[in-house]
Amino acid sequence: MAHLDLSMFKAYDIRTPAQQLTLDLSERLAYAEAYYFRENLGVQKVILCRDARLSGARYLEQGIRIFRDLGFDVLAAPQVSSACLFYYTCMRHPDAAGVMYGASHNPGGDTGQKIVAPGVQPIADGCGPGGGLQTIRRLYEQGARPQRIGGGGLRIANYLDDYVRDSMRLADVSPGDLAGLRIVLDFLSGAAGQEMILAFTAAGAEIEPRNLVPDGHFPSGAPNPVVHASIAPSLEVLRSGRFDLGMFFDGDGDRLDIVTPDGRQISPAFNLIALAPRLRALFPDIPHPNVYVDLKANPLAIIRIARQGFGVHVIRNGHSQIKQALGKNAAAGFIAAVEESAHYYLNLRRDGVIFPIENTLFYALLTARAWREDPTLYRDLLDLQQTTFREREWGYHFPNDDLRAAALAAVEEAFVRNGWQAMHRMADGAAMDATLLRDGLPFVIDADTPLTEEWTQVAQRASQSERGLARWEVTAGTAARRDAAVRLIEETVRRFQAGQKYVG
Repeated sequence: MAHLDLSMFKAYDIRTPAQQLTLDLSERLAYAEAYYFRENLGVQKVILCRDARLSGARYLEQGIRIFRDLGFDVLAAPQVSSACLFYYTCMRHPDAAGVMYGASHNPGGDTGQKIVAPGVQPIADGCGPGGGLQTIRRLYEQGARPQRIGGGGLRIANYLDDYVRDSMRLADVSPGDLAGLRIVLDFLSGAAGQEMILAFTAAGAEIEPRNLVPDGHFPSGAPNPVVHASIAPSLEVLRSGRFDLGMFFDGDGDRLDIVTPDGRQISPAFNLIALAPRLRALFPDIPHPNVYVDLKANPLAIIRIARQGFGVHVIRNGHSQIKQALGKNAAAGFIAAVEESAHYYLNLRRDGVIFPIENTLFYALLTARAWREDPTLYRDLLDLQQTTFREREWGYHFPNDDLRAAALAAVEEAFVRNGWQAMHRMADGAAMDATLLRDGLPFVIDADTPLTEEWTQVAQRASQSERGLARWEVTAGTAARRDAAVRLIEETVRRFQAGQKYVG
């Protein structure tokens, strides 16, 4: 059944080159999803959105027709939507399932889908009610389709103004509060520009929008702020000295990279140090809040967050899995999470219900507010961050999965042979689906963890969204330690036909 392109079912969502997902195959996929929604979830309503990709319009048009014909009530957003606006729309209809057609930061020729169950529950591999994405894949293979139960309804979903208003209120940002703050906003021709411009303009910030108009050709380059060539022109504008900071977003607007005028990126874990007291104020009934950070988080940042009274817990990568863990552990005081890939998460309370979601607009406003109120804190955080040495996540493509697995195992063996610890499970015993290698550091880091310069941390994993790709990130107390770790990785993977270094 190779023609069915089963490789598009990834760990977090669906991703594939658009040319491989023909309209016949996307129709088959829509029927499988409809069967899952009705028979496994008992859903009669579905929300359909798309991002800025050129392929999105045809998939959305097709989805509207198929779900209506099967008798679903369809809430459709024909206009371009960010992923976070999609989640907000689903939150406003907690009895509905949702499908967003898009491919996040992937190249422009790719497509994909983000799928949620009622209550904005994430659907992924091993994640979600009724078997999640594994069940949809099985139904897709079988060619399943539900019985038609009459024509369904169609309504237009447009919650942009509500989303902006509620995000500003949540961040405690009122009109004029950001007056005097000068920000470069680069949307890389993706989907988030409209909501950001509306909110930041209302808040009084002086903004310089870049690549604002959604364009599926992505003329500025890959819609990924990690790709230097894509953001280089905006970095030059930022370096002019007329701005306080820059914010960079990916294709569907759920990433937030924060960059200073001298080109330094503030990692999400360090940004969380500044945001922690403001997040805590949203949950006054939780005396000892907990947050998740991914396995790449800088130990210095973890210590500083913990010193503010937070429990800081390492979690595996993956937006669906992180949101599932947040929701599952809300009663244990978990309120937020960050990934070093520049994703931010929140357990949002609305009408007495907890929704584990991404709201990049909220986090962008909260960051701007924190910067406006205490720019000295950010200078201090940057200085602290600069005391460590980081090689931001990069990867290598391998000819096949066997060689990739062998390369990952060989890298781990090389470090362990030098006395390092290798960790594969989180503190609660759950699988990390990655390896965290540490030297000079304990596995559990808290407010009292002593730290000298003699430590190094390596995170390695097989990419779950890109075929044949393995990824590494290195952080260390000295440049020499960082460079030595990077060199050992590079020398080891060459034996396994690793391709050119890949950043993205």
